[in-house]
Amino acid sequence: MNTKPRILVLNGTCLDVAGSYAQWFASLDAEIVTDPSYRQLKPDQVNDVLADAHAAVVPAATPILPTHMASSPTLQALSLASSGYEYVDVEAATRCGIVVANAPVREGAEVVADLAWGLMFAVARQIPYHDHLLRAGRFERGMGTAVFGKTLGIVGLGNIGKAVALRACGFDMKVLAAEIDPDVAFVREHDVEVVSLDELLRRADFVSLHLRINAETQGIIGASQLGLMKPSAYLINTARQELVDEAALAEAVVSRRIAGAAMDDPPADADSPLLRQPNVVCTPHLGNRAIEGVKAVFECAIENALAVVHGRRPEFVLNPGVYDGPLRGPRPADCAGCG
Repeated sequence: MNTKPRILVLNGTCLDVAGSYAQWFASLDAEIVTDPSYRQLKPDQVNDVLADAHAAVVPAATPILPTHMASSPTLQALSLASSGYEYVDVEAATRCGIVVANAPVREGAEVVADLAWGLMFAVARQIPYHDHLLRAGRFERGMGTAVFGKTLGIVGLGNIGKAVALRACGFDMKVLAAEIDPDVAFVREHDVEVVSLDELLRRADFVSLHLRINAETQGIIGASQLGLMKPSAYLINTARQELVDEAALAEAVVSRRIAGAAMDDPPADADSPLLRQPNVVCTPHLGNRAIEGVKAVFECAIENALAVVHGRRPEFVLNPGVYDGPLRGPRPADCAGCG
């Protein structure tokens, strides 16, 4: 009989690379379950899948809801293969005695920052558009916009926003940031000017979004905010799609109220005019889809899950208050006096 704790890998991106970790998994004091069927996990399958599981690497194809947490008494940890955590009810997990940990590793931030810059160049220099024309047999040369020497506005100066800012120095850009609680040492060292969102929108040639999605940030870029931007400015979004009012963005782009946009998500509306504009670039949420970032995040998620099931604190705990109450799993030795 297998008495090792069971850790399920429910995240599809992690399943893409799980095969390369067979030797490592075999050496662990845990059973790492990487069933390919988890890629198509349905809501009515979640409780059965979580039965007898001690930890799960998420996000999954179907969210793990509070009802699933309550119905899975062996579940000790939800280990997020991401830095974002909006898809998990952290408070519900805490009530159930489940530890929630994320994976804000550097590699994960760097690969998203790479994509933000890739999108910036792609839309400013019309790279995908001209590639499309050439493949259609049309040798036409439009006129793009330089990135070098321009003003970059970063909305949200967390790990990804900082990584984007660091790349700007090589292009002699002025960097503005809208951030409620900026890292003072970072902004001083790298000459980042912290301003209000409205001022950033008025001054920036490129506006790059790096916010978490929540009740305060949903729709933070709407018609009035787009109206503040220069007609020559571009909006870059490698964060969450819901940060931007899609209809307002479409109107701003089609009317050339702004110069263009690049987004790491297709429009929610399959018939959106954004998909027919030469000054728009979309990718299918590729921000984390670089092998170096995926592996680093996955390894961190597994390490976090292992820590919980073996009675240790994971490095990145999102709900430290869980240790003040009864835990489903073993209590860490450094928390012997908690609860």
